[in-house]
Amino acid sequence: MIELLFLLLPVAAGYGYIMGKNSARSKAHEQNRQITSEYSKGLKFLLDREEDQGLEHLINLLEVSADSVEHYLTLAIMFRRRGEFDRAIKIHELLLEQANLNPQITTSILIELAQDYIMAGLLDCAEKHLLELVVRSEPKAIELLFDLYLQTKEWQKGISLYEKNGSLFAKHKLKVAVANFYCEQSIIIEKPKLMRKVLGLESGVIRPLYELGKAAFNREDYVKAISYWRDLLIQSPNYVPLFIDNLESCYYQLGLNDQYEALLEQEVSRGGVLIKIKYCRILVKNNRLDDAVKFLTKSLKKEPNIRGFSYLLELITSQNTDIKTVIHQVNELVQSYIATKSEFQCTHCGFNSHTIYWSCPSCKHWETIIPSRGLDGF
Repeated sequence: MIELLFLLLPVAAGYGYIMGKNSARSKAHEQNRQITSEYSKGLKFLLDREEDQGLEHLINLLEVSADSVEHYLTLAIMFRRRGEFDRAIKIHELLLEQANLNPQITTSILIELAQDYIMAGLLDCAEKHLLELVVRSEPKAIELLFDLYLQTKEWQKGISLYEKNGSLFAKHKLKVAVANFYCEQSIIIEKPKLMRKVLGLESGVIRPLYELGKAAFNREDYVKAISYWRDLLIQSPNYVPLFIDNLESCYYQLGLNDQYEALLEQEVSRGGVLIKIKYCRILVKNNRLDDAVKFLTKSLKKEPNIRGFSYLLELITSQNTDIKTVIHQVNELVQSYIATKSEFQCTHCGFNSHTIYWSCPSCKHWETIIPSRGLDGF
């Protein structure tokens, strides 16, 4: 009998272990069921616009399970996208009251709350939270602050933020934004020298070179204008339509025609159709009309372009006066077509316009709008 008891002890222990485990599972299952029920009830209240009761249920559930924070972040983002900013703000504020959140989650909530405030027009509140995050060296806060300062046109605030926290400006997008903030501020206070501070900030930044050249041109300092615009032409030939006529004028004012022609010849292979047309005009001026026609015809076969075709018609007309009337009528149609096309396009979001914007009105990116290329472009 005693031997039998010893044999049954392991069985009893195993049974007790299994029953205990099943009991724990049952309790956990019941707890999860209660949480899910409470969570669903809170969601229903919120979606039915019974906000006070819904938020009360959310508070209770947060106290039960901090793991559900991600669900509330998702819910708040949904409200923000629907334009219900007050609800999104309340949820994020409730989350921040929880004592058991880790720093990373807290930072995420503050970022989302700042975006709620921005969308709701509460810019001072957004700025306050974002500046607190900058102290914690949060790069995302810098991006949101620059978007906010762009909205309010507070260029000096953005500049000061950069000068105090330069190490956080690692992204190319942020460096381009900084350069443009300096440009905007320098135009307001009429001190072009301010732009020179960012010339070496990031390769590929366009506007400081353009604005410095423009300022020099306006005060008839053609040597400096040539210096800035020549660098810009070599660096970013896409922007040639903004300044090529004035650059040409600078060279001619200084009697440096040969240098201008040499520059065009150097860049004609990289440039768009506008540089090719300028180059052809130099050939025509030097009594090389046939060379101009051959060059432009060959170029258009490789890269068809309406503006180039229009100028080619002019060249052909000058060669053969017998078809001048017909060619002129065709060219008028071409010019009418060109006039309907946008001259600038954002490389980031595709926004089209008839004028240059340094900050895209659609996606808010800096220096992504360039003169159009391709069939209808420059």
